[in-house]
Amino acid sequence: IAHAEPLDTLAMVPAAGWVQILFAAGLFELTGWKRQWNDKNPIPGNYGYDPLGFTKREGGFDSPEITKLRMMEIKNGRVAMMAMAGWLSNESIPGSFPVWHP
Repeated sequence: IAHAEPLDTLAMVPAAGWVQILFAAGLFELTGWKRQWNDKNPIPGNYGYDPLGFTKREGGFDSPEITKLRMMEIKNGRVAMMAMAGWLSNESIPGSFPVWHP
């Protein structure tokens, strides 16, 4: 397994493993969906989980500092998605990524 190509390892996962992965991901998605739409939460991404108390300061979730941090997190996620798309395209089609790498 250690010397397998990254995309080849997907075929090595047994069917029971895929069922567990899909079940866990579905559970997280359904929990988020319930908290966002059924509990009528007006702020996207506010699921009420704040163990460190960042939103308990003045202004709460709408404070300028938290709004800036949320925007930084969204931009970071977008850059990560572009990086993963580039990595996947280079693994799928060798030489398709225009940047030189060893």
